[in-house]
Parts: sequence; C-alpha cells; structure tokens
Amino acid sequence: MVPKLLDKDVEETHVRGWGPGGSNVSKTANCVVLKHLPTGIVVKCHETRYLLENRKRARAHLITKLDNLINGEQSVEAQMKALEKRKSASREEKSEKKRKLKEMWKSREGVE
Repeated sequence: MVPKLLDKDVEETHVRGWGPGGSNVSKTANCVVLKHLPTGIVVKCHETRYLLENRKRARAHLITKLDNLINGEQSVEAQMKALEKRKSASREEKSEKKRKLKEMWKSREGVE
C-alpha cells in the first residue's frame, strides 16, 4: 500500500535553482525542497523551470522514497524492478536457447 502524504507532515521550501539555463535559473526560486518531518527524508526537485511542475514531481519523488522506506521489497518501485529483472532473465534464456539450437544445427550440417 502506497503511503499517503499529509500536508502537516511535509515542510516545503523554495530555493534558487542551479545549472544550465542562463541567468534566469539563478534568479528564480523554482527549486522545491520537501522534508518529511516524521522520517527526516529530504527531496530536492529542479527538473523543470516551473515551480508548480517541480512541486508535483517533488511530491511524487517523496512518496516513492517513503514507499521504499516503509514497504521495502513490497514497494511499487521494487516490484517494478523485480518484474523487469524477470523479463530480462527470460529474454536471456530465450536467446541462449536459440544460440544453442543454432550451434547444434551447424554441427549437424557441417557448416562453419
């Protein structure tokens, strides 16, 4: 179960940005810093130039981090990684099987 993010548990501040984008990036406070007070988890988001979009993304990142902390192996992110790992292993098995069949055919037919 994904944890709910309560407004009273989150301290939100806006700081000036950094990185490429000219002088406007350095002048505007569109970087969002969220701190989850009960756990002390801090998330910074400066992915876009818009404050509202950064707020949405920062909250999503914070929920993901809380989910990982609380649910561990049962978190959404961990389940997605496990699913991707299983798919990758399945693809590898399939390609290995094809390679072996091709080798067997070549040896049987005497083709190099």
